[in-house]
Amino acid sequence: MLATLVALPAWPALSEEVDEASVGVPQVEACSQRYPQIDSPRPSHAASGHEAIREGFDTHRHWGTEENVERLGAGHTGLGEPGLRVHYPAGTSSPGEDPLGGAGFYSEPPALAGAEQACMSYQVRFAPDFDFVQGGKLPGLFGGEAPSGGESVDGENGFSLRLMWREHGQGELYPYVVGHEGASVGRGSWYFPVGQWVTIEQEVILNDPGSENGVARIWIDGRPVLEQRDITYRTTSSLTIDGLMFSTFFGGTGEGWRTPRDQHVDFAAFRFYAPAP
Repeated sequence: MLATLVALPAWPALSEEVDEASVGVPQVEACSQRYPQIDSPRPSHAASGHEAIREGFDTHRHWGTEENVERLGAGHTGLGEPGLRVHYPAGTSSPGEDPLGGAGFYSEPPALAGAEQACMSYQVRFAPDFDFVQGGKLPGLFGGEAPSGGESVDGENGFSLRLMWREHGQGELYPYVVGHEGASVGRGSWYFPVGQWVTIEQEVILNDPGSENGVARIWIDGRPVLEQRDITYRTTSSLTIDGLMFSTFFGGTGEGWRTPRDQHVDFAAFRFYAPAP
């Protein structure tokens, strides 16, 4: 089922950190149609969400997966494959605060090693009565040390390209790249519905070291919604795209970001694409 996308006037206001001239709408076909698929990790058959992630996504870097993740069978997702349900207990926001809400892990497909451009898609389903509050994080691609949480980006330590939901389900890109650590890009370029699956596609094209020619693109249910150009991801060619930064929680930090009640979001159908070597 396609997401309900709201018609928007021109472009919403952007963070002061981002040059509006570098932001637009993709003028190319969705990246899953242009690159061959190279991997499709999914939760294993382990009973617990934690073990299903460790085995299915081959990861040993994680947080919150024991406390807040359960495995969904194919019958519960309705997609013909299993998924993950992430819980956000009442009163939780950033993982740096107690109590702990949400979850995170990193997955690095071997087939993606050394990639300078890549594409990832996944499906997300907000609970039918989901309260978006002020916002929260969603997964995206990363490279290097995946800086986040106010960390600086120097062109050598890595980058992260998570998404966010905001009030009333507004979507945005939330990059940690050189000069833009935690910028709000294209807020309101699309809206997330509740109670139905939505397909997110994200494309990353790294810049040439010494040039500001990196690109990030997003499609929602196949519809082009956001493109940011002139990005500096790196200053060295040794930094490439590593994989999935699964990161989801309410916040921001502080009282205003916290969920007022127990809530959950479902995730499934992770796919990676990259140009043939």
